[in-house]
Amino acid sequence: MAQVFQAPMDYPPLTGSEHWKRKLRTYFRCFDVNSDGYITKEDYVISAKRCAEYLDLDDERAEQILNQRLRQWEYITKNASKVSEEEYVELVQGLCNQKHFREELFSTAVSRAFAVVDLNSDGLISREEYKAFFYSLCLSAEDSHKTFNLIDNNNDGFITKDELGHAMAEFFFTEDPNNIYNEVYGSLAD
Repeated sequence: MAQVFQAPMDYPPLTGSEHWKRKLRTYFRCFDVNSDGYITKEDYVISAKRCAEYLDLDDERAEQILNQRLRQWEYITKNASKVSEEEYVELVQGLCNQKHFREELFSTAVSRAFAVVDLNSDGLISREEYKAFFYSLCLSAEDSHKTFNLIDNNNDGFITKDELGHAMAEFFFTEDPNNIYNEVYGSLAD
């Protein structure tokens, strides 16, 4: 039986609480791989290389991973040269409160995120793929294990697109400090 998760439109509008901003700063810092205070194309290239290195991928597969990451970069930034943490938090809050984003574009964002982590494109994220994703963002294997178990709602050893979408919705569309998905991208930033 398929699990039913809350639709993005069912979440209340975001107010931009300090707790929510901490979550977004945490997420931002995951993708600021070189820790220079900006998300740049270089961060996505470094991340892809770390993922390929972790999995010991051949050149062809490594290039596929790089291309996926670069498509994600283009989608998020519309090819800006760099995005600061403050700009990113404002951008995401505005985006998450748009009706069009919640109704139509969120599913595209989930699909793109899923494709980045589902490295063998089999429609499921394995524990090893998830660990490689965390490694590519300089996050710990311990955090990877913890969040994988949280997102894998049915405990079958794989994360489906629906399960990832639910975790992403809970992370991005909630401001509850007690939400179990608050630390899906590691411990919250200050």
